[in-house]
Amino acid sequence: MSSLARVAAPTALRTEAAIRTLAQPARMAIVSDPRSIEADWRRFEATAAGHVFQTFDVMEPWLRHVGAARSVSPKIVIGRGEGGGVLFLLPFGIRHCVGARVLQWLGDDNADYHAGLFAPHFLASLAGDPSNGRAFVESIISQFRSEADAVYFRRQPASIADYPNPFAAWHAFPHLVGSHRTRLAGSWEAYYRSKRNSGSRRHDRLKWEKMEGLGPVAVIDAVKPAEIRRILKALFLQKQQSLAARGVPNVFASQAVRDFYKAVALKPYPHGPSHVSAIECNGEIVAANWGLVHGNRYYYVLTSYAAGPVARLSPGRALMHHLMRWSIDRGIEEFDFTIGDEDFKEHWCEETESLYDSCALLSARGLPFWLTLHAERRAKGVVKASPRLTRLANYVRSRLAARRG
Repeated sequence: MSSLARVAAPTALRTEAAIRTLAQPARMAIVSDPRSIEADWRRFEATAAGHVFQTFDVMEPWLRHVGAARSVSPKIVIGRGEGGGVLFLLPFGIRHCVGARVLQWLGDDNADYHAGLFAPHFLASLAGDPSNGRAFVESIISQFRSEADAVYFRRQPASIADYPNPFAAWHAFPHLVGSHRTRLAGSWEAYYRSKRNSGSRRHDRLKWEKMEGLGPVAVIDAVKPAEIRRILKALFLQKQQSLAARGVPNVFASQAVRDFYKAVALKPYPHGPSHVSAIECNGEIVAANWGLVHGNRYYYVLTSYAAGPVARLSPGRALMHHLMRWSIDRGIEEFDFTIGDEDFKEHWCEETESLYDSCALLSARGLPFWLTLHAERRAKGVVKASPRLTRLANYVRSRLAARRG
């Protein structure tokens, strides 16, 4: 029997009593407008354990653009200690799917990691006893038993700031892919030498010189809105072309999705989380990247490169090298390649993270959704194991997406 098949409705769920057993009591509120808690959210995220995808500058525009287009109802849980300080912030939403009201993390496919933001000492109190973590999650889920028919949490990292992620252990089964990151240390030159041998470094240098032979080459770290928009336009086009070549549906076909990325991109580092960069050759953008920065980590999220002869000169790899150098120069010590098990990550990453999905029924109305999810997961596992089936599935998805468009 698969791990998903073993998922059942939660056992008797405990509410505030469960939280009172932890190191600090808490009171909870569920809010539907992120702007109503913006000041608390921004203040908390500056010191909280968590990821950039759950910060206000990412979540608010996602809700405004993508969430609104998909009729997602925000259900943001904020928990406070007796002194009023925030202990956790959980950005949830409810969306109708297969006739069921499904409780999910906000962000959908546009957030590589789904999790909450936590005060480190609160996470530590949960980690002291595994039953504390489960009791905490169940106390949260119990708040939604009258509003949701099923719970489906995806892409949950196993840990947050080296503490176990309580949601990743709740009714969990492994996500089909993991994530990878590397520790940046010292200078770029020292780090680069530790990862690439002399032959590889020489090969990279020769490709750069050949690209310079095609015309003037420049690296752009965009700050001005016009620069940011120009690079994003090229990135969307290049991603569309590369996805089409692989028979994969264009995830950027949605205007709401493009508007979300633009909204976040127009808040550049260091005053915002976004870093938009590109390599330009002879006046043409030949590689582009949209990354995010939070705390001590750079998130390598969206990257693209131009097709044609220039692709053989690896402009995307050259831009990745620049991003690592850029991060080191700013004292950023972690470079997160995020979700995906691409082969090239093995050359750079010393650390991998397992991701977990969670699913549970809250009412009989959620059963069709649960059965659909179960069948879809089994099918994905079979397809993923077969390159031929993967190509066929991508082709079918691409054709269906084109017809809907």
